[in-house]
Amino acid sequence: MNNRVFNPRATSQVRTLLILAAVNIIIMVALSFLSRTFLTYGNMTAVMMRMSELAMLAIAETIVIISGGFDLSVGATMALSGAVAGTLYVAGISFPVAFTIALAAGVAVGALNAFLVVALRLQPFIVTVATMSMVRSVVYALLKGNVLTEFPEGFLNLGYVYLLKIPVIFLIVAATAVLVIILLRRTIVGRRIFAIGANERTAFISGIHVKRIKFLVYCLAGLICALGGLLFTARIRAIIPDAGLNAPLEVITAVLIGGTLITGGKGSVIGSLLGILAMFLLVNGFNLLGLNPFWEVIILGIILIYVVGQESISRSFGALINRRKSDRPISTS
Repeated sequence: MNNRVFNPRATSQVRTLLILAAVNIIIMVALSFLSRTFLTYGNMTAVMMRMSELAMLAIAETIVIISGGFDLSVGATMALSGAVAGTLYVAGISFPVAFTIALAAGVAVGALNAFLVVALRLQPFIVTVATMSMVRSVVYALLKGNVLTEFPEGFLNLGYVYLLKIPVIFLIVAATAVLVIILLRRTIVGRRIFAIGANERTAFISGIHVKRIKFLVYCLAGLICALGGLLFTARIRAIIPDAGLNAPLEVITAVLIGGTLITGGKGSVIGSLLGILAMFLLVNGFNLLGLNPFWEVIILGIILIYVVGQESISRSFGALINRRKSDRPISTS
């Protein structure tokens, strides 16, 4: 006798992953015909490197949204870590210490978000909009509007180190993704994160320490974003004040495309990474074909509106079709 329990959510998630994988393959096949340079080793590694920092942010955002939260401060946190590391290094602090403090700064942003959301019971959207502005202001203050390039050469060279012909930066992203997937799918903490996102009150009644888990989620997200910011700094060999400025739109779009419910309780790190990959393949295609990059943001906005409101959109179209059918005159012949 088969004791497996049918899980419609799991089936839906697998279907989403398969569709996303198919979309990525279709994009790659189409671009390989449209551009001779698309499938070259240099272009493929460039895509891997360029998507790395946003992939880190997508991993962080996935954890937060699965738990029922929301975080718009991911891009600002990314910029903060590079700014903190560079500023401390210029001030004479050894880079390993500066690196550690930069990661701690990301955790601090996550802890601040968690305190405001969990302890003060404020709305995550409003809280993270506020902290995004605050953190971005700190970045501008630290950098004074300038680009900071004074980092150790060994750290900056990390952006151009390859292992088995794969960029090390991309391998760090892959390792982070594997660790987070294990956390979410193979540990008690992961199951509790899903439970809180699905129904926070039920999770509390079941004995889960909701506040403690939410603090952990936001702090972990801040840590991953900070690491993403340091990878970004190594890749471009500098930190700029506007680093990650458009990241929230891009990351949230990728996460929702990847099958993570905006209401929480369901999500996939692999889906989010496939969403990021699809976006960067499109961006890469725009660049190779010489198309206007401003359309990228418009397309992302349209996709985000559809993904978030697809049920309402489908329901509205269904109601409109049914209304038209009911308005048709009944034939008496």
